[in-house]
Amino acid sequence: MSPRRTARGSGRSAPAVLLAMTVLVTAGLSLLPASVARAAPLQVCTLQEDIVYQPPLTNTPQTVAFAVHGRLTACTDGSAPTGWYDESGTAVGATCTSLLSSGDGTRTFRWSSGEHSTFAYHRVVNRVAGYIQVIATGSIQDGRYQGLPAVSQGLGLQPDPLACAGGGVTRLTAPGTLTIGI
Repeated sequence: MSPRRTARGSGRSAPAVLLAMTVLVTAGLSLLPASVARAAPLQVCTLQEDIVYQPPLTNTPQTVAFAVHGRLTACTDGSAPTGWYDESGTAVGATCTSLLSSGDGTRTFRWSSGEHSTFAYHRVVNRVAGYIQVIATGSIQDGRYQGLPAVSQGLGLQPDPLACAGGGVTRLTAPGTLTIGI
């Protein structure tokens, strides 16, 4: 069975995880320009990311392929109430303690309406109190919501140190939010 870290399996209580998420997400919002943080959002979704690594992440630097599947649910725009996205790539020199770094990227959201949104972003990664916080800030380049600013925020537990020292970590999860038109 592949190691999977969740709030339940970590020994941390759900209220503690929610409090940590609230603090870190609030801190992340303070990084946004004032002009972006003041507008009313058009679409806000709950985000759940599942990331799979091959070979497993360990403490030894190696090239690792990753595949991300994101689910967007409970969205506020009733004409696009759910969605999803997939991303994949490789990370050179990846370890359990250096698996994410800041950088630029693009992801395409596929909406339940049959439409898409292409999100071009700059990602900032913070490691705080046993968590990895990822904030991707950018704009929708084409498709539904074209021209609107967007922010994707996720917060997941750092990889299990015992698994990293042994057979490695093959899967991580990160809950968060997607906000478009902020």
